[in-house]
Amino acid sequence: MIKLNNEKTKKIIQNFSNIKILVIGDFMLDEYIFGNVERISPEAPVPIIEETYRKHIPGGAGNVLCNLKSIGVNVYCSGIIGKDQEGMVLKQKIYDYNVNEKEFLLIETERPTTRKTRIIAIHQQVCRLDKEDKTPIDNEILNKILNQIKPIIKDVNGIIISDYDKGVVIPELIHQIVLLSKEYNIPVFVDPQVTHFSYYKNVFIVTPNHHEAGKFLGRKLNNESNKDIEEAGYEILNQLQCNFVLITRGEKGMTLISYDNTLHIPTMAQEVFDVTGAGDTVISILAASYCAGADIDYATLLSNQAAGIVVGKLGAATIKPDELLV
Repeated sequence: MIKLNNEKTKKIIQNFSNIKILVIGDFMLDEYIFGNVERISPEAPVPIIEETYRKHIPGGAGNVLCNLKSIGVNVYCSGIIGKDQEGMVLKQKIYDYNVNEKEFLLIETERPTTRKTRIIAIHQQVCRLDKEDKTPIDNEILNKILNQIKPIIKDVNGIIISDYDKGVVIPELIHQIVLLSKEYNIPVFVDPQVTHFSYYKNVFIVTPNHHEAGKFLGRKLNNESNKDIEEAGYEILNQLQCNFVLITRGEKGMTLISYDNTLHIPTMAQEVFDVTGAGDTVISILAASYCAGADIDYATLLSNQAAGIVVGKLGAATIKPDELLV
């Protein structure tokens, strides 16, 4: 069993600033409303939340971007954004992460910016309110995205597709990205949406959790069984013809499957407080580490280390470089 080595990790961390990753997918605005509860509403048996403050951060593919920027990686972001207040806030929040105008490739559209509002009281999520339009993008927007990507594709070290089923990730977009990646020998990392699983043929790696993997295969996986997870990974490899499958398994850690080897990694989490955005962290650190020179096994170890830290934080949290050290 390979283990993390701080000297090796430091060399990878030092190289983060030398790489550039294209993040494409569903960019959202995560809104958190924090408050206190002291009484129940007389109108219905629900708590009355007295709001204390609000926080806005990029969500979905935006959280992938934030994770990458927080460890020093250079990032292009590609997708869509609405011509609305939420879009203005999301754009500013992305700029706050030192993304410049050349790297900001989100196309303004008439559809609303996807927003997820979480109401938090006494350190617990009370409810979530979503605003979205999941209609698949049309050919005009698809062509605009591709026209933005093609001139910069040769400059990137890796591509992350962050699919939240909000309309950006359509079959033709995946097809074109895979063609471009093969032309320039660029690895494509996919955080998949289960309804789109079959789209991701010939990518470098997919990173489903065990629930998503099971739904794609039409059965419930036994997460307690390494053998069942391995067999599922081989089935996905054969169907998608990708290089690797990384199945995240919650408290059981994660399993990396290829045609040559299988690596089972126990979880590093000491305490699970909030799993929101954990998958974003996994694929961010995995892609960044691999593109910065780590082999896929070591990159997976680092992504597992990062996931174990962010689940102990509230909301879609990010990782800092020194937190990758053990």
